[in-house]
Amino acid sequence: MADSSLSGVGSGIDTSSLISGLVNADSGRLTALKNKQTSTNSAISTLSDISSSLGTLQSAVDALSTASGVGSFSGTSSNPSIAISTTGNAQPGAYSMKVTQLAKAQRTYSNTYASASTANGQSGTLSLQVGTGTATDINIAGTDTLDQIAAKINGAGARVSASVFYDGTDYRLQVRGLDTGKDNAITFTQSGLDLGLNVTANTVQKAQNSIVNIDGFDVQRSTNQVVGAIQGVTLALTATTTEPVDVTVAADSQGLATKIQSIVTAYNSVLSKINTAAGKGSTKAGNSELASDSTLRGITNRLSTALQTISGSGKYNTLGAVGLSLQRDGKLALDTTKLNAAVTADPSAVTALFAGTSTNGTTTTGVMGTLSKAIKAYNQTGTGLLTQHQTDMQNRVKTMTDSVNREQDRLDRYQALLQKQFSAMDTNVTSNNNDMSYLSKLYSSSSG
Repeated sequence: MADSSLSGVGSGIDTSSLISGLVNADSGRLTALKNKQTSTNSAISTLSDISSSLGTLQSAVDALSTASGVGSFSGTSSNPSIAISTTGNAQPGAYSMKVTQLAKAQRTYSNTYASASTANGQSGTLSLQVGTGTATDINIAGTDTLDQIAAKINGAGARVSASVFYDGTDYRLQVRGLDTGKDNAITFTQSGLDLGLNVTANTVQKAQNSIVNIDGFDVQRSTNQVVGAIQGVTLALTATTTEPVDVTVAADSQGLATKIQSIVTAYNSVLSKINTAAGKGSTKAGNSELASDSTLRGITNRLSTALQTISGSGKYNTLGAVGLSLQRDGKLALDTTKLNAAVTADPSAVTALFAGTSTNGTTTTGVMGTLSKAIKAYNQTGTGLLTQHQTDMQNRVKTMTDSVNREQDRLDRYQALLQKQFSAMDTNVTSNNNDMSYLSKLYSSSSG
């Protein structure tokens, strides 16, 4: 627009304000497009937030979609020499145990030497074999020191480690296995040299398995982690025992309740965000673009239907039967007392309800599997209905951006035209005023 200080010089009219008013009066469509663009971008942001909340719900649901995920057990031990941890597929039980032997790795020493940094004077081949594995040959030179021999052993790639030990008088080479268990014993073969590594007395600790007696049965493992002896239970052995150790495994309804509460929190967050965005009852939609949005309403309907799925048979075949139910406002709530009673009465039925069953090649889907499928129908990357809804809105914003640019161009041209027309008018008025002034002076002179 022309400088306002120069507008209407000839006519005395504020053409700058007049042009601005005319352009503003014709910019209604541009304003509407920009407002629509802003509200749509806000709607996209809201959908993204709901999608993120659905992702949190998905994770909480998936954590209970398998039997091991649903099963929640805790183990106790009467002696810290046996530490116990459990997984979801454990079963209740009680055991009496004794640790008679810990798993150990082999430690062997060489003959004594006066120095670790002078030549050992022997040359030949030292062969190391761990268990039944392939032997590793190490070439030793007469000029090698104990330190250098240790370095060669460490660089050979065998599952052993070498170091030099000094007792205050003499030096010895120590070779130890990196793995416990009798199957990892080290066999030394010396050709052309004698370091004393194959002397029986120089092996101060043999490779051995751990042995724990469980209810009268000896169980051996190559490590001090006993896995598989009791389903879903890991025993960590730290010391041998002289007295029986009582170990129990019991259902832990509190652990399951914590996982279910994560679902409750995530589900209610999704529901709250959808109701705020799309409106519910007398509550207006937070964004006009999402008012009564069919995709958002579809999510709440699909999820609530999934939560009411019947899975399994008997008394505990619905989530309501184990204390997880929808309230009048549509939100989820957990009755922990009811859950504890169900877990105590029939933990297998509770597991089947959440995670389904797989017996003799026949698989049934639990409620969590059904709920997970419902979430993915809307939130799966690329194919989910909610993600497609976001993509559609993003495409609409691009179209609106093009429309805004075209409308702005039209208004810019309209303003330029008005400026040109008013400038021409101002020039004509100035010319006419000059003519009138001349004629007035001429008339005054003639009449005088």
